[in-house]
Amino acid sequence: MKSTPLRVVRRALLPDEAPRDTTWLIQMSLMLFVLLLPISSYVAALPFIQVEWDLNNTQAGGIYSAYLAGYVVSALLVVPLTDRFGPRHILIWSAVLSLAAHLAFPLMAEDMVGAVALRAAAGVGLVGIYMPGLRLISERFSGMGRGTAIGLFVTAQYLANSASLAITGALMASMEWRNAYMAVSAVAVAGLPMAYLLLRSHERHDSGVSSGRLNLRVLVNPPVRYLILGYSLHALQLFAVRVWLPAFLVAILVASGSDAAGAAVTGATVGGLALVAGSVGPFMGGLISDRWGRAKTASAIFALSGTCAWLIGWTAGLPFGLVVALCVVYGWAIAADSAIYSTGITEVSTPSNLGSTMALQASLGLVGGILGPILFGGILDLAPEAQRWGFGFSSLGVVALVAIAGLQRLRQLPQSRLLASGKR
Repeated sequence: MKSTPLRVVRRALLPDEAPRDTTWLIQMSLMLFVLLLPISSYVAALPFIQVEWDLNNTQAGGIYSAYLAGYVVSALLVVPLTDRFGPRHILIWSAVLSLAAHLAFPLMAEDMVGAVALRAAAGVGLVGIYMPGLRLISERFSGMGRGTAIGLFVTAQYLANSASLAITGALMASMEWRNAYMAVSAVAVAGLPMAYLLLRSHERHDSGVSSGRLNLRVLVNPPVRYLILGYSLHALQLFAVRVWLPAFLVAILVASGSDAAGAAVTGATVGGLALVAGSVGPFMGGLISDRWGRAKTASAIFALSGTCAWLIGWTAGLPFGLVVALCVVYGWAIAADSAIYSTGITEVSTPSNLGSTMALQASLGLVGGILGPILFGGILDLAPEAQRWGFGFSSLGVVALVAIAGLQRLRQLPQSRLLASGKR
């Protein structure tokens, strides 16, 4: 029998899994990618929005973080419901909310108040798509392949972020930012029928009786606490870079003589393309952690991202191509450990409380994601102009050191034998 391209991809991704399961995983990842295409359109348009609405850097970071705030608050209510009702219906209705909020932003947002409300609604939609999707995959894959499977799904989310930034930036070269945002959001609507068709025959995995309410007692489990801490510090670094890396590139281009409008388009497009290269990180990180261990792999990745953080903010005087190359490495490092925490949570949690555990991971973990863009923006506002990017990115290097210390403590816990079939 001849090998089709899809069969080759299936064997390369998860050779030990049933072909039907791997095909389903690829389709789930594609669905997520399409649904999340507008996810970074705000970041791409940020230089224009700041001028139009007269926002400082802290306010601009606050609007971005409203997305994460909606995610964090709703996670405590939405994700535990998957313990009682299953994830399928929650995912589909959340997709409707996410798409509606993104379509409304370029049409209705006129100032910071309206923008915060719409961004928060989009964040509610995101948690209801992403976390139930992770649960569906964890139910279908187990053992050594789980990290790789979750890694591919998470990679689709990262690819969507990067593609959103690059595509919106490219469209702004020929149209106003609102039209560019609307065009990308309209394409994302195609993800809704994909979700319905893919999940309509899903059979719920009953894991015991659950009220569907949040169970805080899952935090008694020490590995859960350390995995949430690692995820929160990962999110702090990740979202700070997602928001401010394009602006950093814009600042370099303007300092070298480019006009502001052209630099804004180029910064968004190049920043998105640089982060695209890092979007394969979660898949690679999940794959490595299946074989090397969860905490050990995450520590090594944090060491790389911390090194990049200490360097990148001080490179403004170097050739632009060299700066972009470092951005590519940094983009990979800030993404590569993402699937490790989500996979670890599914391994150390009891099945009947998995929804509550994932909810607390999403909520407490994304607190770092909320704070990251705001704190970074505050450093930019307060630091001397010549050193502000150096201080901003170096602060993320400190975050990496704290994360490594927590992950090493996780490796010492006896309960960590549950991770990756005993690989810590």
